[in-house]
Amino acid sequence: MSKLLRICLLGMMGVSLFFFSGCSTAYWANRGNDALDIFDVGVTGSSTPQFGLYAGFLNVLSIGYSNFDGTLVGIGDRNVGGMPARQHATGLVLWGTEQFAYGEFSPANGGEPEAWRVGLMGLAEGPRPPRGQVLNCPKILHLGFVGLTLNCRFGELADFLLGWFTLDPMGDDVH
Repeated sequence: MSKLLRICLLGMMGVSLFFFSGCSTAYWANRGNDALDIFDVGVTGSSTPQFGLYAGFLNVLSIGYSNFDGTLVGIGDRNVGGMPARQHATGLVLWGTEQFAYGEFSPANGGEPEAWRVGLMGLAEGPRPPRGQVLNCPKILHLGFVGLTLNCRFGELADFLLGWFTLDPMGDDVH
């Protein structure tokens, strides 16, 4: 196949993708929001000494403890920049609880959002993780006044990839 023919075919595929993928303002906003949903990542800070050393794997295994209420500078729950953050978690391998919130929650209300169970035994006990936390892998290290966090949400990654074909398994797209 000649180089010119390949370039023409790729160009036609690109134009087709643009025109037939529902390329409206809402479509592109949804793709951007889906991309922001994939990761919670950044530097954590607190005005009082706090502790967090926790790791979870796909909601089925977790180990460690975190009791952090402070600020995240990074990406969290579709927010970018500095924002209030809550990372409460306990993991005993097959049983645990998680409560993560970034940006839009009331820091004064310790019960917001409602905590959920993780680990094979915890999932059976319930309540199960909310839709946005399905298949997450949080890593938290906060010692004293500063720390780091990384949470990859593989359920949201699938939602992002399928969203290019106008599928929305997480049900979070605006139409």
